[in-house]
Amino acid sequence: MNGKDYVLGAIELVEGVMAKIKDAKSLDGDPLLERISKACQELDAVKNKPTLRTKSGARLAFPVYDAAKNLEEAWEDSSDGSDSELKARMEELIASVDALNGALKNRTVIFT
Repeated sequence: MNGKDYVLGAIELVEGVMAKIKDAKSLDGDPLLERISKACQELDAVKNKPTLRTKSGARLAFPVYDAAKNLEEAWEDSSDGSDSELKARMEELIASVDALNGALKNRTVIFT
């Protein structure tokens, strides 16, 4: 998998979890939902960056994919009514998206 695949996978996972959260109305009005939505938009904006098709791009994007998988697992585990783990995983995802965006701003790729 390259970085683009990781980003696309993360987007798919997060959108799926967000749809389930909205259907369950478990976090209605929580500002984290808006921040997660913004993070998804940021991922969508960078998914076609050439850097993501490189080995270093895959290393940069993997933490985002991992955070998205952790968010999905936290959602599945939150059926007991505890949202603290879910919120922590949402914060983790937002931080990893911010880190990816920061790293991609400083990278250039030259294809020959």
